[in-house]
Amino acid sequence: MTQFPTLIDQVAAAVLAPTEITENPHHRAILDLFVETQDLDRQLAELAAADLPGVSAGEQLDTLTDLLVERMAAGAELSALLSTSCCCALAFEPEPPGEYNPPEDEEPDFDPDFEDFDDFEHLEGMDDFDDLPEEAVEEFLSCPSRPETIVHACLDVFDAHDAPEYVSSAELVERLRELPGHADTRWRYADLNALRLSLILRRSYGVQSHRPRAADGSRYRAFRHADLLAALAG
Repeated sequence: MTQFPTLIDQVAAAVLAPTEITENPHHRAILDLFVETQDLDRQLAELAAADLPGVSAGEQLDTLTDLLVERMAAGAELSALLSTSCCCALAFEPEPPGEYNPPEDEEPDFDPDFEDFDDFEHLEGMDDFDDLPEEAVEEFLSCPSRPETIVHACLDVFDAHDAPEYVSSAELVERLRELPGHADTRWRYADLNALRLSLILRRSYGVQSHRPRAADGSRYRAFRHADLLAALAG
């Protein structure tokens, strides 16, 4: 997707059917964070003006503070992206492989009487793993594979905690940062933070974070097991 994420631009893209071009992941990250900051600004304005029955002033202040911290983090992330140089979109397209055309008068550069190929007969039997130590075989078979998506990775964290209803964003980030590879087209797992995790899950999979109560009555940012399962099924 290369159009701005508004209804007008989506309709224009459907009607005009412009030629598809390769999306620049860096530009997409800037756009997503810009939309995210606008959404957080809207939530802050609505919460500041809202009269919430049944919600104490202390709870409303906690929620407002939480949103404000998230908004400040999003603004800092956006500033960092805007100040980071990046190549043009063409840099993300691999160049087609060239063809090797040797000169017509070029001759093979090896001795016809070369006999060292006979040594390859000693490689027979290399596919026989019966002689490998049992510990090495078990280690190879138990090697964890990279999760298919970040949703799968989050569900793995839930499973490691016996599938509770909620797992905090902080715990998810801590565990996901140990994974190799990329969480999406923009960020590696090792570069995740709470804001980036929330942004990826919300924009790409429609998974919203929640603020359940801890045992001491305080609230914390977390994701719900059922929401991740629904995103996986959808």
